Amino acid sequence: MVTLRKNISALKKDREHGAGWLTLRALEILREAASLDTAESSDKLLSSLTGVVSALISARPSMVSIANYAIYYQEEIESAAATSRSPQRLKKAAFSIADRLIRRQQKYTAAAARNAVALVGKRSIVMICSYSSSVCSALELARRGGRDFKVLAIQSRYKKISYGEMALRRLRESGISGSIVPDSQIGWQAARADLVLCGADGVSLHGWLINGTPSLELAQTALRKKRPFYAVCETSKIDARGLTAGLPEPEPGFDLVPLDMLSGLITEKGMMKSDDIYKFTVRDLSGSMGERPH
Repeated sequence: MVTLRKNISALKKDREHGAGWLTLRALEILREAASLDTAESSDKLLSSLTGVVSALISARPSMVSIANYAIYYQEEIESAAATSRSPQRLKKAAFSIADRLIRRQQKYTAAAARNAVALVGKRSIVMICSYSSSVCSALELARRGGRDFKVLAIQSRYKKISYGEMALRRLRESGISGSIVPDSQIGWQAARADLVLCGADGVSLHGWLINGTPSLELAQTALRKKRPFYAVCETSKIDARGLTAGLPEPEPGFDLVPLDMLSGLITEKGMMKSDDIYKFTVRDLSGSMGERPH
């Protein structure tokens, strides 16, 4: 289990990847845990996997999709354990559950990106903030669809990392032109944009979205200048369980953005307005996560 501890520690310290990538990595760690475990009984195997689930949730508490997937995974293996006393069968089931959730996460992340493409006009100037694989995927799809647009990537600097530069490097590989906007110039540069997009680490039913800084300043500016501002993420990032309610503040480098400042949330199910988000329940979440990819 030394390898698992190292992998979880790396996930905890990772500041170069977005929530979607880290969620996928967490699911891969769960799959690895099922594959590597040598427990001689179902009870011990279940206890060991439950420990991995807890460690992953604690590693990145503000990344809601990690917790949602980990909790769903635990519920599934507990159900499997209730019907099988064979550790070999439970191990196989645990591996299969993690593998299915990996495919589900990939499918719906891609679907959210596809749904966001419609927002991008043929001659748009799109402003983005922080680094979001979903936003980058949406823009790449828009470019492959023949849309000609430019990107203004806010520098989004935290310590030595510029997340805007990371995003722009990826987009340029797809032939998308753009430029970096210093964090200090959001106010007047936003007036050039037709559309503002960001990703999300989490969406709270208490009325805010978690995303990398300076998302809050961008949201305030977009509202003031009457620019449409959308977040792109899958519904697994909605905190229907209230997991982040007790957090005193987001992790360093992240902002809390009031949901009412968003024009909408673009998910694998389409657009959700703030009223739709407030109505989202654990049953909705579990029903979505339980859908098997086609």
